[in-house]
Amino acid sequence: MKSEADESLAKGLAWLFAQQAADGGWHSKTYGQLKDGAAVTALALEAISHVAPLEKLPKPEADAVRKALAFLQRGFEKRGTIASPDGSLDFPTYAAALWLEATRGLAIQTDRSRIVNYLVAAQVTEDRGFAANSPSYGGWDFLGKGDAEGITTGTNVSVTCFVAEALSQEPGARGQEPVGTVLSRAKAYVLRCQQSDGGFAFTCEPASLNNKAAFLDEKLTQPRSYATATCDGIRGLIACGAKATDDPMAKALTWLVKRPGLDVVPGFETLPPEAGWHRGLRYYYYASLARILPHFAASDQDARRTALHKHVVSLQRDDGLWQNESDRMRENDPLIATALAIVALSSG
Repeated sequence: MKSEADESLAKGLAWLFAQQAADGGWHSKTYGQLKDGAAVTALALEAISHVAPLEKLPKPEADAVRKALAFLQRGFEKRGTIASPDGSLDFPTYAAALWLEATRGLAIQTDRSRIVNYLVAAQVTEDRGFAANSPSYGGWDFLGKGDAEGITTGTNVSVTCFVAEALSQEPGARGQEPVGTVLSRAKAYVLRCQQSDGGFAFTCEPASLNNKAAFLDEKLTQPRSYATATCDGIRGLIACGAKATDDPMAKALTWLVKRPGLDVVPGFETLPPEAGWHRGLRYYYYASLARILPHFAASDQDARRTALHKHVVSLQRDDGLWQNESDRMRENDPLIATALAIVALSSG
Protein backbone atom coordinates (compact mmCIF):
# COMPACT_ATOMS: atom_id res chain seq x y z
CA MET A 1 0.00 0.00 0.00
CA LYS A 2 2.92 2.35 0.68
CA SER A 3 3.91 2.71 -2.98
CA GLU A 4 0.30 3.40 -3.93
CA ALA A 5 0.01 6.03 -1.20
CA ASP A 6 3.32 7.58 -2.27
CA GLU A 7 2.13 7.79 -5.87
CA SER A 8 -1.12 9.38 -4.76
CA LEU A 9 0.77 11.83 -2.58
CA ALA A 10 3.04 12.85 -5.46
CA LYS A 11 0.04 13.47 -7.72
CA GLY A 12 -1.66 15.53 -5.03
CA LEU A 13 1.44 17.64 -4.48
CA ALA A 14 1.84 18.23 -8.20
CA TRP A 15 -1.76 19.40 -8.43
CA LEU A 16 -1.37 21.68 -5.41
CA PHE A 17 1.81 23.33 -6.72
CA ALA A 18 0.12 23.84 -10.10
CA GLN A 19 -2.58 25.94 -8.42
CA GLN A 20 -0.14 28.50 -7.01
CA ALA A 21 -0.87 31.95 -8.38
CA ALA A 22 1.68 34.24 -10.01
CA ASP A 23 1.85 36.36 -6.84
CA GLY A 24 3.03 33.33 -4.83
CA GLY A 25 -0.17 32.71 -2.94
CA TRP A 26 -2.89 30.11 -3.15
CA HIS A 27 -6.31 31.73 -3.59
CA SER A 28 -9.68 30.09 -3.19
CA LYS A 29 -11.88 30.17 -6.28
CA THR A 30 -14.75 28.74 -4.26
CA TYR A 31 -15.04 31.10 -1.27
CA GLY A 32 -14.74 34.85 -1.42
CA GLN A 33 -13.64 35.01 2.20
CA LEU A 34 -10.54 32.99 1.28
CA LYS A 35 -9.70 34.55 -2.07
CA ASP A 36 -7.09 36.95 -0.65
CA GLY A 37 -4.97 33.95 0.18
CA ALA A 38 -3.40 34.28 3.62
CA ALA A 39 -5.08 31.31 5.29
CA VAL A 40 -5.10 29.03 2.24
CA THR A 41 -1.43 29.77 1.53
CA ALA A 42 -0.51 28.99 5.13
CA LEU A 43 -2.51 25.75 4.88
CA ALA A 44 -0.77 24.76 1.64
CA LEU A 45 2.68 25.45 3.11
CA GLU A 46 1.89 23.47 6.23
CA ALA A 47 0.76 20.52 4.12
CA ILE A 48 3.96 20.67 2.04
CA SER A 49 6.04 20.81 5.22
CA HIS A 50 4.85 17.30 6.15
CA VAL A 51 6.46 15.92 3.02
CA ALA A 52 10.04 17.21 3.19
CA PRO A 53 12.14 20.12 4.48
CA LEU A 54 12.87 22.88 2.00
CA GLU A 55 16.40 21.70 1.19
CA LYS A 56 15.14 18.26 0.11
CA LEU A 57 12.40 19.51 -2.20
CA PRO A 58 13.13 19.60 -5.95
CA LYS A 59 14.24 23.06 -7.03
CA PRO A 60 10.95 24.10 -8.73
CA GLU A 61 8.97 23.18 -5.61
CA ALA A 62 11.52 24.80 -3.30
CA ASP A 63 11.32 27.99 -5.37
CA ALA A 64 7.51 27.86 -5.15
CA VAL A 65 7.72 27.59 -1.35
CA ARG A 66 10.04 30.61 -1.18
CA LYS A 67 7.63 32.55 -3.37
CA ALA A 68 4.73 31.66 -1.07
CA LEU A 69 6.68 32.76 2.00
CA ALA A 70 7.47 36.06 0.29
CA PHE A 71 3.74 36.46 -0.47
CA LEU A 72 2.92 36.15 3.24
CA GLN A 73 5.87 38.31 4.27
CA ARG A 74 4.41 41.31 2.43
CA GLY A 75 1.27 41.05 4.55
CA PHE A 76 3.27 40.45 7.71
CA GLU A 77 5.10 43.73 7.22
CA LYS A 78 1.75 45.53 7.20
CA ARG A 79 -0.06 43.71 10.02
CA GLY A 80 2.59 42.11 12.19
CA THR A 81 1.02 38.71 11.66
CA ILE A 82 0.15 36.37 8.79
CA ALA A 83 -1.84 38.37 6.25
CA SER A 84 -2.31 38.79 2.53
CA PRO A 85 -0.10 41.37 0.80
CA ASP A 86 -2.90 43.98 1.01
CA GLY A 87 -3.03 43.46 4.79
CA SER A 88 -6.30 41.54 4.84
CA LEU A 89 -6.73 38.81 7.44
CA ASP A 90 -8.69 35.59 7.24
CA PHE A 91 -8.69 33.13 10.13
CA PRO A 92 -5.58 34.86 11.49
CA THR A 93 -4.96 32.60 14.50
CA TYR A 94 -5.15 29.49 12.34
CA ALA A 95 -2.91 31.10 9.71
CA ALA A 96 -0.32 32.16 12.29
CA ALA A 97 -0.21 28.69 13.86
CA LEU A 98 0.04 27.03 10.44
CA TRP A 99 2.89 29.36 9.46
CA LEU A 100 4.84 28.46 12.61
CA GLU A 101 4.36 24.76 11.92
CA ALA A 102 5.18 25.13 8.23
CA THR A 103 8.42 27.04 8.72
CA ARG A 104 9.51 24.55 11.38
CA GLY A 105 8.67 21.52 9.20
CA LEU A 106 10.40 23.10 6.21
CA ALA A 107 13.45 23.83 8.44
CA ILE A 108 13.46 27.52 7.50
CA GLN A 109 15.46 29.81 9.74
CA THR A 110 13.42 32.95 10.38
CA ASP A 111 12.40 35.28 13.18
CA ARG A 112 9.35 33.67 14.74
CA SER A 113 9.03 35.79 17.88
CA ARG A 114 6.37 38.22 16.61
CA ILE A 115 4.08 35.40 15.51
CA VAL A 116 4.60 33.62 18.83
CA ASN A 117 3.75 36.83 20.66
CA TYR A 118 0.68 37.37 18.47
CA LEU A 119 -0.66 33.92 19.33
CA VAL A 120 0.11 34.22 23.03
CA ALA A 121 -1.71 37.57 23.14
CA ALA A 122 -4.66 36.05 21.26
CA GLN A 123 -5.37 33.52 24.03
CA VAL A 124 -8.70 34.21 25.73
CA THR A 125 -7.60 35.50 29.14
CA GLU A 126 -7.96 38.60 31.30
CA ASP A 127 -6.04 40.58 28.66
CA ARG A 128 -8.94 39.99 26.27
CA GLY A 129 -11.56 40.77 28.89
CA PHE A 130 -12.33 37.27 30.21
CA ALA A 131 -12.37 36.15 33.84
CA ALA A 132 -10.65 32.93 34.84
CA ASN A 133 -14.03 31.27 35.46
CA SER A 134 -15.22 31.83 31.89
CA PRO A 135 -15.77 28.59 29.93
CA SER A 136 -13.73 30.16 27.11
CA TYR A 137 -10.75 30.98 29.32
CA GLY A 138 -7.48 29.55 28.05
CA GLY A 139 -8.74 28.67 24.58
CA TRP A 140 -8.34 30.41 21.25
CA ASP A 141 -10.87 31.61 18.71
CA PHE A 142 -10.37 33.10 15.24
CA LEU A 143 -9.31 36.54 16.51
CA GLY A 144 -6.18 38.32 17.59
CA LYS A 145 -6.04 40.49 20.70
CA GLY A 146 -6.64 43.71 18.82
CA ASP A 147 -9.73 42.39 17.03
CA ALA A 148 -12.14 42.11 19.94
CA GLU A 149 -12.34 42.42 23.73
CA GLY A 150 -14.85 40.66 25.94
CA ILE A 151 -16.33 38.68 23.04
CA THR A 152 -15.15 35.76 20.96
CA THR A 153 -16.01 34.19 17.63
CA GLY A 154 -16.25 30.97 19.64
CA THR A 155 -13.28 29.34 21.32
CA ASN A 156 -12.90 25.77 20.14
CA VAL A 157 -10.72 22.70 20.46
CA SER A 158 -9.64 22.88 16.79
CA VAL A 159 -7.90 26.24 16.71
CA THR A 160 -6.72 25.67 20.29
CA CYS A 161 -4.95 22.44 19.34
CA PHE A 162 -3.27 24.06 16.33
CA VAL A 163 -2.02 26.99 18.38
CA ALA A 164 -0.93 24.78 21.28
CA GLU A 165 1.02 22.55 18.89
CA ALA A 166 2.70 25.56 17.31
CA LEU A 167 3.62 27.16 20.64
CA SER A 168 4.75 23.93 22.28
CA GLN A 169 7.90 23.95 20.14
CA GLU A 170 8.70 27.61 20.76
CA PRO A 171 10.94 28.96 23.53
CA GLY A 172 9.67 32.53 23.17
CA ALA A 173 7.53 34.42 25.65
CA ARG A 174 5.52 37.61 25.82
CA GLY A 175 6.86 39.90 28.51
CA GLN A 176 7.51 37.74 31.57
CA GLU A 177 4.92 35.08 30.73
CA PRO A 178 6.49 31.80 29.57
CA VAL A 179 4.86 29.63 26.96
CA GLY A 180 4.53 26.93 29.63
CA THR A 181 2.01 29.09 31.49
CA VAL A 182 0.08 29.66 28.28
CA LEU A 183 -0.06 25.92 27.61
CA SER A 184 -1.20 25.18 31.15
CA ARG A 185 -4.27 27.36 30.57
CA ALA A 186 -4.78 25.74 27.18
CA LYS A 187 -4.71 22.25 28.71
CA ALA A 188 -7.43 23.20 31.18
CA TYR A 189 -9.54 24.53 28.30
CA VAL A 190 -9.05 21.37 26.21
CA LEU A 191 -10.03 19.17 29.16
CA ARG A 192 -13.29 21.11 29.54
CA CYS A 193 -14.16 20.01 26.01
CA GLN A 194 -13.86 16.33 26.92
CA GLN A 195 -17.13 14.50 27.49
CA SER A 196 -18.02 11.72 29.92
CA ASP A 197 -17.68 9.06 27.20
CA GLY A 198 -14.04 10.04 26.62
CA GLY A 199 -14.62 11.81 23.31
CA PHE A 200 -14.49 15.54 22.72
CA ALA A 201 -16.94 18.21 21.64
CA PHE A 202 -15.91 21.18 19.54
CA THR A 203 -16.35 23.72 22.33
CA CYS A 204 -17.19 23.89 26.00
CA GLU A 205 -19.07 27.15 25.61
CA PRO A 206 -22.59 26.52 26.98
CA ALA A 207 -25.34 25.49 24.51
CA SER A 208 -23.12 26.41 21.56
CA LEU A 209 -24.55 25.48 18.19
CA ASN A 210 -20.94 25.18 17.01
CA ASN A 211 -21.00 21.67 18.47
CA LYS A 212 -21.70 20.06 15.16
CA ALA A 213 -22.87 16.69 16.49
CA ALA A 214 -25.57 18.56 18.47
CA PHE A 215 -26.59 17.56 21.98
CA LEU A 216 -27.87 14.55 23.88
CA ASP A 217 -30.39 16.56 25.88
CA GLU A 218 -33.01 19.21 25.12
CA LYS A 219 -31.41 21.74 27.47
CA LEU A 220 -28.19 21.65 25.40
CA THR A 221 -25.95 20.79 28.33
CA GLN A 222 -24.47 17.51 27.00
CA PRO A 223 -22.81 17.91 23.60
CA ARG A 224 -22.15 14.74 21.64
CA SER A 225 -18.58 13.72 21.03
CA TYR A 226 -17.33 13.33 17.47
CA ALA A 227 -14.12 12.15 15.88
CA THR A 228 -12.57 15.35 14.53
CA ALA A 229 -12.93 17.10 17.87
CA THR A 230 -11.62 14.00 19.66
CA CYS A 231 -8.50 13.86 17.49
CA ASP A 232 -7.97 17.56 18.10
CA GLY A 233 -8.47 17.10 21.83
CA ILE A 234 -5.78 14.42 21.87
CA ARG A 235 -3.44 16.64 19.85
CA GLY A 236 -4.07 19.55 22.19
CA LEU A 237 -3.36 17.46 25.27
CA ILE A 238 -0.15 16.10 23.75
CA ALA A 239 1.00 19.62 22.89
CA CYS A 240 0.35 20.62 26.50
CA GLY A 241 2.48 17.78 27.85
CA ALA A 242 0.06 14.87 28.33
CA LYS A 243 1.11 11.26 27.79
CA ALA A 244 -0.87 8.47 26.12
CA THR A 245 -1.15 6.70 29.47
CA ASP A 246 -2.79 9.70 31.18
CA ASP A 247 -6.45 9.00 31.94
CA PRO A 248 -7.99 11.69 29.67
CA MET A 249 -5.75 10.60 26.78
CA ALA A 250 -6.44 6.90 27.33
CA LYS A 251 -10.20 7.49 27.37
CA ALA A 252 -10.08 9.58 24.19
CA LEU A 253 -7.96 7.01 22.36
CA THR A 254 -10.36 4.27 23.47
CA TRP A 255 -13.26 6.31 22.07
CA LEU A 256 -11.55 6.38 18.68
CA VAL A 257 -10.44 2.74 18.74
CA LYS A 258 -14.08 1.72 19.12
CA ARG A 259 -15.03 3.76 16.04
CA PRO A 260 -12.80 2.80 13.10
CA GLY A 261 -15.17 3.98 10.35
CA LEU A 262 -13.86 6.38 7.71
CA ASP A 263 -16.69 6.87 5.24
CA VAL A 264 -18.89 8.64 7.81
CA VAL A 265 -17.06 10.73 10.40
CA PRO A 266 -17.58 8.91 13.72
CA GLY A 267 -20.00 10.69 16.01
CA PHE A 268 -22.27 11.84 13.19
CA GLU A 269 -23.83 8.45 12.44
CA THR A 270 -27.05 9.16 14.30
CA LEU A 271 -27.59 12.59 12.80
CA PRO A 272 -30.07 12.83 9.92
CA PRO A 273 -28.31 12.85 6.51
CA GLU A 274 -29.98 16.14 5.65
CA ALA A 275 -27.96 17.80 8.40
CA GLY A 276 -24.98 17.35 6.08
CA TRP A 277 -22.38 16.41 8.67
CA HIS A 278 -21.82 12.75 7.78
CA ARG A 279 -19.03 13.70 5.39
CA GLY A 280 -18.73 17.42 6.00
CA LEU A 281 -15.45 17.14 7.91
CA ARG A 282 -14.04 14.01 6.33
CA TYR A 283 -10.71 15.37 5.06
CA TYR A 284 -10.09 17.34 8.24
CA TYR A 285 -10.74 14.09 10.13
CA TYR A 286 -8.29 12.11 7.99
CA ALA A 287 -5.56 14.72 8.52
CA SER A 288 -6.09 14.98 12.26
CA LEU A 289 -6.37 11.22 12.72
CA ALA A 290 -3.10 10.66 10.83
CA ARG A 291 -1.27 12.96 13.24
CA ILE A 292 -2.25 10.94 16.31
CA LEU A 293 -1.82 7.39 14.96
CA PRO A 294 1.59 7.05 16.68
CA HIS A 295 -0.24 7.27 20.00
CA PHE A 296 -2.46 4.25 19.29
CA ALA A 297 -1.40 0.88 20.64
CA ALA A 298 1.44 -0.52 18.55
CA SER A 299 -0.72 -3.49 17.55
CA ASP A 300 -3.32 -1.10 16.10
CA GLN A 301 -1.17 1.42 14.28
CA ASP A 302 -0.30 -0.38 11.06
CA ALA A 303 -3.86 -1.55 10.38
CA ARG A 304 -5.32 1.89 11.05
CA ARG A 305 -2.68 3.60 8.89
CA THR A 306 -3.17 1.17 6.02
CA ALA A 307 -6.94 1.57 6.15
CA LEU A 308 -6.64 5.37 6.25
CA HIS A 309 -4.20 5.53 3.33
CA LYS A 310 -6.25 3.13 1.24
CA HIS A 311 -9.41 5.13 1.85
CA VAL A 312 -7.82 8.52 1.09
CA VAL A 313 -6.19 7.18 -2.09
CA SER A 314 -9.57 5.83 -3.24
CA LEU A 315 -11.08 9.32 -3.04
CA GLN A 316 -8.49 11.04 -5.24
CA ARG A 317 -9.56 12.27 -8.66
CA ASP A 318 -7.64 11.36 -11.78
CA ASP A 319 -6.18 14.86 -12.04
CA GLY A 320 -4.64 14.55 -8.55
CA LEU A 321 -6.99 16.66 -6.46
CA TRP A 322 -9.34 15.75 -3.67
CA GLN A 323 -12.73 17.42 -3.19
CA ASN A 324 -15.51 16.83 -0.69
CA GLU A 325 -19.03 16.56 -2.06
CA SER A 326 -20.23 18.36 1.08
CA ASP A 327 -19.81 22.11 1.45
CA ARG A 328 -20.38 22.04 5.21
CA MET A 329 -16.78 22.97 6.14
CA ARG A 330 -15.49 24.36 2.84
CA GLU A 331 -13.89 21.06 1.89
CA ASN A 332 -15.68 21.31 -1.44
CA ASP A 333 -12.86 23.76 -2.19
CA PRO A 334 -10.23 21.39 -3.65
CA LEU A 335 -7.40 23.53 -2.30
CA ILE A 336 -8.56 22.77 1.23
CA ALA A 337 -9.43 19.10 0.71
CA THR A 338 -6.19 18.40 -1.19
CA ALA A 339 -3.99 20.06 1.43
CA LEU A 340 -5.69 17.99 4.15
CA ALA A 341 -5.39 14.78 2.14
CA ILE A 342 -1.67 15.42 1.69
CA VAL A 343 -1.31 15.70 5.46
CA ALA A 344 -3.28 12.47 5.90
CA LEU A 345 -0.96 10.57 3.56
CA SER A 346 2.30 12.03 4.85
CA SER A 347 1.75 12.10 8.65
CA GLY A 348 1.77 9.41 11.29
